[in-house]
Amino acid sequence: MNQWEVYVNSEKELAEDTDLELTIRTLNPGLHKYTYKRVKCQVSSDLKKYADQLQVRLGRGQLSASRFSIKVLGEIQRMPAKYA
Repeated sequence: MNQWEVYVNSEKELAEDTDLELTIRTLNPGLHKYTYKRVKCQVSSDLKKYADQLQVRLGRGQLSASRFSIKVLGEIQRMPAKYA
């Protein structure tokens, strides 16, 4: 199980069971803790629906009481392929 964190202005941005593009960061201990990724994913308020967990922070960094489960469908390349 991976643990992720996302910053949003409102929890309404996290529409359930639809494909979303989010910038998330890992909370897993180790060398890559706090590494950001841009991903295509699905989220659900049912914590058992997907294997990974997502915690939410609001605009100024306040930790929200809401928790979600998340399924990462794939990573989105932030740099065009011709520059990679």
